[in-house]
Amino acid sequence: MKMSFMTGAAFNRNPSNAKKEASARPLLITARGEVAYVLVSYAEFQANWTAPKTLFEALRDPSGDEREFEAARLGFNNRIVEF
Repeated sequence: MKMSFMTGAAFNRNPSNAKKEASARPLLITARGEVAYVLVSYAEFQANWTAPKTLFEALRDPSGDEREFEAARLGFNNRIVEF
């Protein structure tokens, strides 16, 4: 996910520019060189931060396909067991 950066001073000078930028992608606002705030659109907020997720949804790779995973079978034929 691409993000934009803006200093706190630039945000204070032109908040409408920050709103335009945040409508396209999350905007990271810095204070003294460190990220202090994140500004996102309300639609982005609702889609990503308010809905509770199941464990499957949280760990699922959205770029992956939905094929079933078939693990290779392990055999114990060549192992030596000492007692």
